[in-house]
Amino acid sequence: MSNAEVVGLLQVAIVYERSSVNRVSCHARCVSVGRSIFPGDSVLPVDSPPDDGPPSPARVLRMHRQPYGEFTELTPGWSAVVELEGTDLSWVQPEANLRVVPLATGTVRGQAD
Repeated sequence: MSNAEVVGLLQVAIVYERSSVNRVSCHARCVSVGRSIFPGDSVLPVDSPPDDGPPSPARVLRMHRQPYGEFTELTPGWSAVVELEGTDLSWVQPEANLRVVPLATGTVRGQAD
């Protein structure tokens, strides 16, 4: 993964709920410089152990915060409840820094093959 693919950073403050090993709700802040986070973005831990290979990425399902409601974009400096889905999200922990990468280039959300 090249640095050009990295869209931003999320910093996890609190893990609220692990409804399953594949789904996590956490409170996270967008700490990117000039880049927003969007539903559908993929996240990976910044400090992945190189020997083990990177874990499977998680996908941002939803971002919301009272009294504002649901966000379609989380801008730098803002924090919200972020719902993630993926395979074995045990690596999503308080104080974790997650790098965010965009959807694959050339795909359209909801596009059928």
